[in-house]
Amino acid sequence: MKFRVRNLDMALGDVRILMNAEDAEKYGIWTNSRVRVSTDGKSIVAIVSITSGDIIKKGEIGLFSEASRSLEVGDGSYVYVKGVEAPSSVKYLKNKLRGEELSEEEIFNLINDIKEGLVSDAELAAFVTALEFHGMSTDEIVSLTRAMAEAGNKLEFGDITVFDKHGIGGVPGTSKDTLIIVPIVSEAGLHIPKTSTRAITSPSGTVDTMEVLAPVDLTAEEIVETCLKVKGTIAWTKTANISPVDDILISRVEFPLSLDPEPLMFASILSKKLAASVRNLVLDIPTGEEAKVETVKEATEMANKFREIGSRLGINIEVAISYGGQPVGRAIGPALEAKEALICLITGGKCSRSIVEKAVSIAGLLLEMGGVAPPGKGEAAAWHILESGRAYERMKMIIREQGGDPDIKPEDIEIGQYKYSVKSQVEGFVTAVSNRAFVEIARAAGAPRDSGAGIYLYVKRGDKVSIGDTLYDIYSSSETRLEEAIKIASSRKPIAVEGMILKVVRDKFILE
Repeated sequence: MKFRVRNLDMALGDVRILMNAEDAEKYGIWTNSRVRVSTDGKSIVAIVSITSGDIIKKGEIGLFSEASRSLEVGDGSYVYVKGVEAPSSVKYLKNKLRGEELSEEEIFNLINDIKEGLVSDAELAAFVTALEFHGMSTDEIVSLTRAMAEAGNKLEFGDITVFDKHGIGGVPGTSKDTLIIVPIVSEAGLHIPKTSTRAITSPSGTVDTMEVLAPVDLTAEEIVETCLKVKGTIAWTKTANISPVDDILISRVEFPLSLDPEPLMFASILSKKLAASVRNLVLDIPTGEEAKVETVKEATEMANKFREIGSRLGINIEVAISYGGQPVGRAIGPALEAKEALICLITGGKCSRSIVEKAVSIAGLLLEMGGVAPPGKGEAAAWHILESGRAYERMKMIIREQGGDPDIKPEDIEIGQYKYSVKSQVEGFVTAVSNRAFVEIARAAGAPRDSGAGIYLYVKRGDKVSIGDTLYDIYSSSETRLEEAIKIASSRKPIAVEGMILKVVRDKFILE
């Protein structure tokens, strides 16, 4: 079937085409059918939508942005369309929905079909939902990790030993620690090509925050070149085509549904490390009320599972179980977190204690793993690199190599122009801070897609508060989104302020 192209300047989030109803009926194609669209040199699998109006005429095919970019075709050119049967891997999805264990071959076939675009969004959602409710065995997770790593590019560093750190997320404000850790570790002489996806359920991911300071859309070759030159990078896995199926699952299912099943979390993190040739990893598991992992016991069990899977993949993993009972640092959201990290680097660590102490501790573990600091002395070595200003100078080098302005100052970073301050109505002490509420508020304000959206905290648990004191500010680039965030803040009340006397119990008495 040969069709004339009409490019539709509209992105849908998946690869989709639009056909005229008469053409579809003639060739036996239905809504949500799979078809292969090809030119002389390129080919994609797309999902069909059908129009009965005059938007697309007979003999035409409408290409949404994702399809036209992949095929690199312009208006008036011609493409060929052929129906495609549902892949065999669809039955594996159904098996997983029933809670059955998948073989290594089935998992590899499924991941390949997802990469090739043969699995629809509805089927992807079914797969992610099955993992959320049924989980995966360790064997399945190992196979899933290998399959996801092998589906994309691999970073090759020759004989150089590569280090990295990663956090499982779940606590607002954590994305900025990487911007402090990477320059400390690389300044110490270790190679740390930090690759990451964008945020899934949080107000900002590592690359969302780094992108405020420098481009993160490096190719695999550029990541290797930059890391070899300045020993550190902070880059996006998608443009480097590292574990590409991970990005597909995140952008098309996990982010829209705010789902992050544990098996996919293991595979997402470790497939990127495997593809980046990482052999030594420090993993951060924040633990506390409303974190992904709420108890030290659960965190220890997860740590042991990460270490077991890592050993089977050839990755040496040390785990730092950190406090995650409230936001880390004072900033939540890409621009605000980038600003806080930059202040920390410029001042040599004179910033919020929670973020600088966490970053220095994790960096210290990496320095000990790399043998550049003796056991028990890594944290002190990391502090010296930060306090001396060498970490800031190294960060400037990384920013420059990634195409950013190395002389950017905290005051140069643009924050959302609309702001609302939440003030205390009572005098007392902060007795509770809700991670989940702050995530909900920041995302309602537009984070992470709106890099200027987010929250700045003035108080944390245990701080004394007077009537009229500002508890936190909400920022957004949209007045409408700010109003929505304010409504959520009003109903959720993420900070509780109470006096030291919580309740009085006494005998009743009568005044005569």
